[in-house]
Amino acid sequence: MRKSMLNLWTLGGLSYSDLLRRTVRECWQDEVFGQGGRMAFYHFLAIFPCLLVLFTISEHIPHIGAHMKTALQDLTRQVLPNQASQLFQGIMDELDEHTHAGARLISVCAGGLWAALNGTWAMVYGLNKAYEVQERRSWWELAVTIAGLTFFLAIVGSLAVFLIFCSAYLQARFHGGAIGLRALEWLVLAVSLSFSFAVLYRFAPNLRDCEWRWSTPGALCAVVLWISSTFATRLYFEHVNNYSRSYGHLNGVVMLLLWLYVSNGAILIGGEMNSEIEKNIGEGVVPDAGLHRDRSGSRK
Repeated sequence: MRKSMLNLWTLGGLSYSDLLRRTVRECWQDEVFGQGGRMAFYHFLAIFPCLLVLFTISEHIPHIGAHMKTALQDLTRQVLPNQASQLFQGIMDELDEHTHAGARLISVCAGGLWAALNGTWAMVYGLNKAYEVQERRSWWELAVTIAGLTFFLAIVGSLAVFLIFCSAYLQARFHGGAIGLRALEWLVLAVSLSFSFAVLYRFAPNLRDCEWRWSTPGALCAVVLWISSTFATRLYFEHVNNYSRSYGHLNGVVMLLLWLYVSNGAILIGGEMNSEIEKNIGEGVVPDAGLHRDRSGSRK
């Protein structure tokens, strides 16, 4: 295990240029951003029902609801382009005023859960293509995997939001350490993303003998790409083209969808990079005329 970890972080003997070339080629062949668009659609449908459930729960916890909303608004201002951030905050205000209970909350939860599960299913499909394996798990194994990954991502996301909420609370109490606390927020976000990506790359694709790793080069690449693309999209939308002439009042929706699109693309690119490294060290599938090979060596 230690040797395989070392090989993975030494890129399996590949140079940076070779790894980049192979990853770009595989991303093109596997239609990474087409699959990212499918994932973005379902995640867009899941975001706001999940927020409504979060606000409904936090409303019953003393002194948490208002602060949680403030922390989320601050996070969206840092991450999303300005128009998308304003859209997000406006919808959060409306959701906060119309929290539901009983049958209405159940229907909202059902809709959000359906969208989230489909988003994870699309991610499983995309990572299977990235690792060049066919989906041969039984329907119940696949269902358990999709549900488990969905709830895992929800828990990690909730923990990250809670830690950012704690940082915002401390920042309001102690004004002197604003820069340090802001850096801590981004560190929490980066660590949460890296760990989440590592879990996705281990359990989402149909890999039989893959070892658990706390992090991978692909996960690190996905985090760097996500942060870079987040700042790049903000600069583009705020200083080059804000889409207001093309989409009018829908420009915030378009920006949010495009941000989700590039974010999901970053996840799949990280999987493609891991796959290329593992091919080169003989742990994964071999690049032989597009034929798939499972861990026992039989071709599919």
